[in-house]
Amino acid sequence: MSGLVIGSGAVALAWSLSGSGDDRAFTLVGQVQIGGSSGASGPCSGDQEFGDLDKGAPVTVFDSAGRVVATGTLGSGAYDAFARCAFPIAVRGVPEGSNSYAVKVGWHEKKKITNEEARTGSLVMEFGMA
Repeated sequence: MSGLVIGSGAVALAWSLSGSGDDRAFTLVGQVQIGGSSGASGPCSGDQEFGDLDKGAPVTVFDSAGRVVATGTLGSGAYDAFARCAFPIAVRGVPEGSNSYAVKVGWHEKKKITNEEARTGSLVMEFGMA
């Protein structure tokens, strides 16, 4: 019987440490893409009006009330199969519970995104695309 009581206490402790659903966090994953040149390959970075888009550029995540809830940075840029300069986004610690989110990269405008985009890795922020 004492094993059952100890086991139940351990489960209760684990639940209390994990917090409620609103206290949980996820990693926002996505990509920034800048229009490139046909045939381009290898590492890349933004230039001219996109000169702030490079490895280490700040990525800020806002909740639906406009509060900053998490920050991160862009990963290294590389040309993709379509000659776009693509940078990975991975921002850890984004709290659940917001109806929607917005993402700001560098000095560019915020982009409003859905919960699905925030959680599934389908976020793509395009710059300089024709």
